[in-house]
Amino acid sequence: MRLIAPMLATPGEPPANMEDWAAEMKYDGFRLLAAVGGGEPPVLWTRNLNVVTSSYPEVAAALSETFDRRGRIVFDGEIVALTQGRPSFARLQKRANTLRPTTALRRQVPVTYLPFDVLAADGGDLTAAPYLERRATLTDLGHELHGPGLPIQILPHWEGVDGAVILEAARTSMMEGAIFKKVSSPYLPGQRARSWRKVLLRTRSSALVIGWIPGGGVQRHLVGALVLGAYDERGALRYVGRVGTGFSQAVRRQLKEKLALFARRSSPLAAESEAAAAQEHGIVRWVEPVIVVDVEYREYLPGGLRHPSFKGQRGDLDPGSITRDAL
Repeated sequence: MRLIAPMLATPGEPPANMEDWAAEMKYDGFRLLAAVGGGEPPVLWTRNLNVVTSSYPEVAAALSETFDRRGRIVFDGEIVALTQGRPSFARLQKRANTLRPTTALRRQVPVTYLPFDVLAADGGDLTAAPYLERRATLTDLGHELHGPGLPIQILPHWEGVDGAVILEAARTSMMEGAIFKKVSSPYLPGQRARSWRKVLLRTRSSALVIGWIPGGGVQRHLVGALVLGAYDERGALRYVGRVGTGFSQAVRRQLKEKLALFARRSSPLAAESEAAAAQEHGIVRWVEPVIVVDVEYREYLPGGLRHPSFKGQRGDLDPGSITRDAL
């Protein structure tokens, strides 16, 4: 089947008037689309069109068990690892980079799929339908999800609720933020539209790992800090800072092993001056810019990120799509 690229939200502020808007919580996980039914096996894929069905077998099995006898259905949603009902991006890392999880890992880190949109139902294309019509279809499909412990939950939405109230609820629930969607908006595959707005409660962005600096003392053989980059508007790779906090010892070891596979002798940066700036905090072991990570930070200044903290790897993003204007 043809894989569909997801519709993306534009960063912004909550709408001043919520009369024509609905809101959803922004969970801290990975975007995941899923197709099931129509006489074909279920397929799960990421926002950069990587098929990851084998990484989440419990979700694929639950989708098949519930919808296999119907015409083709295509969902858009988020895959999360919940801890006491709250998403943990750190826990999800243990599953996101595993092609075929063992039974023990699936018990240790259960995942939940949270559909928030439906692009096709019973073989019919719904992308041109307005948001509320698609939502009504999604609610109807959700009524078929029965059984204890099923790893699929329909993500709720709210209509006409003040944006400040939504954000306060997101903050109280320790969510990443909220998404505001125009109730009349069609689904635009692969497009970043103003009819969907994302409002984050903290600054969080993706960056490319372009090198690493060994730690000090007992950590001298591990990753002490990652050197980060992003592409500018001309497609040149630029230095955006370094991050040395937010790592567990296990993650520092795993990163060193992974980065060793992409080692290179020279800097991948476009300017020698930026390579020199990156070297100010220690000798950099340069790597090919193919690994994407998420970082939280206070602000982005010309000298780099202020108070950044490592949040995890992003295997669902195309390295070529990481740009400096998103910081």
